[in-house]
Amino acid sequence: MTQENQSTLHPELVLGDVLPSYNDNNNSNHLYVSLSELVMDRVFYHPSIESHLDTLSDIEQTSLDAILGGKSVDEHFVSTLVTAIQVAVQPNHASVRIALSNADSCGFRSLLGGNCEVEEVNPAFGVRGVARYATQEYSKAFALECQVVKALREQGINVEVVVPYVRALSDAAKIIDLLAEQGLPRGLNGLKVLFSCDVPSAVLLSERLLHYFDGVVVNVDSLASFTLGVDKQNEAQQHAFDPQNEAVITLLDMIVKATQNAKKPVLLVTQGLVDYPRLQGYIADLEGVETVVTA
Repeated sequence: MTQENQSTLHPELVLGDVLPSYNDNNNSNHLYVSLSELVMDRVFYHPSIESHLDTLSDIEQTSLDAILGGKSVDEHFVSTLVTAIQVAVQPNHASVRIALSNADSCGFRSLLGGNCEVEEVNPAFGVRGVARYATQEYSKAFALECQVVKALREQGINVEVVVPYVRALSDAAKIIDLLAEQGLPRGLNGLKVLFSCDVPSAVLLSERLLHYFDGVVVNVDSLASFTLGVDKQNEAQQHAFDPQNEAVITLLDMIVKATQNAKKPVLLVTQGLVDYPRLQGYIADLEGVETVVTA
């Protein structure tokens, strides 16, 4: 977001810092990191590519070799992400909230080696978030994501984990177990784990989900898409995408109330907030809610 665009935002909004950075630094106390976007921006290849090297064309293999620069996939993947996050961390950042991969199969297929992804009829409703981490096919890549978190925490950086696409209580139990298996048990050395509200079920179950987690990140755009049944990427439907819709605001009210009752933090992540003045006003009136504008 440019400075010109940012000047049109509600003056009382508390904006967070984000990586990859699409907006000016807001001098927030927290840094929000999207691993999916960082992989697209800095890594360029599918996290599971090492298990599918035999499927690469000669051109793809040459491209991968150039990217790796003599490193193994594991070493390059972890070191690239760790370095990018290290550079972005500022002295004012009390914590770094790292969102695990939330991309769908379509997004992963766009990466080098992405042909290892099974084509889904409707990727948005497909295997993503916790459902993806729990698969055997993605288990190695999930372990690499956890290595990034562990490496940063070992350097004294206060990393909090954000888990996207928690759709049911069983997802909550599953991800807490999966993180513990990777050496990231919730609560150990102060590790906090938050869940992301991407779908209405996460909001409806929020009071119970908060027993498993230390806070909430609301992906406003994703929540609006699933609530309204509108694909924002479909040009024919873009006019119907409206995060200011009463149904979306009702769900936001529910999740904010649940977090306030639980005395746990809530963070709103959204794109193009400048285009939605009513949503800006609504968020500005909320107490204790930080907003991350990603684009």
